[in-house]
Amino acid sequence: MAERPSYPFILIDDSTGYLDLVDNGEQLLISNALGFIKRVHYNFQGYDKNGFIWKISDVDSKYQVNGLTKILAYTFYNPQIEVAITWTKVNFYKLDELKISICQQVDRDDDILTQYVDKGTIKQQISNCKSFDEIISSLNKYVFKVDEDELWKDHLETE
Repeated sequence: MAERPSYPFILIDDSTGYLDLVDNGEQLLISNALGFIKRVHYNFQGYDKNGFIWKISDVDSKYQVNGLTKILAYTFYNPQIEVAITWTKVNFYKLDELKISICQQVDRDDDILTQYVDKGTIKQQISNCKSFDEIISSLNKYVFKVDEDELWKDHLETE
């Protein structure tokens, strides 16, 4: 069996400012046709909890790419398709490198990551993290699995 990142891991695309938290590999087995056609997956870099950086080296699908499916995907029919991903381990990373990369994505954000708190709050929380697990916890608290009531209580306590 091919190597793959350990979960959860943090997925980043520096070319677009994309940041996501991947709890398990299941969510990566679905793509839209246009993403597959444009090969956007190849820009992703994954940071796993074991300190490795991963790149996607191959994406395969039974989806037939031809002139018609390309036109449809670019216009009005962009179906969800199943894909198979092959990962390549690139290198080790230091926790500070990951924190810097996350903060860069937050700086590039256009109100997706910052729906609940401002950029400064997210960046400060990430900068204070001392482990990968703390980073995951902070990203969940402020970006991905937000409990608005808890955030509001925290806000009231700091005033």
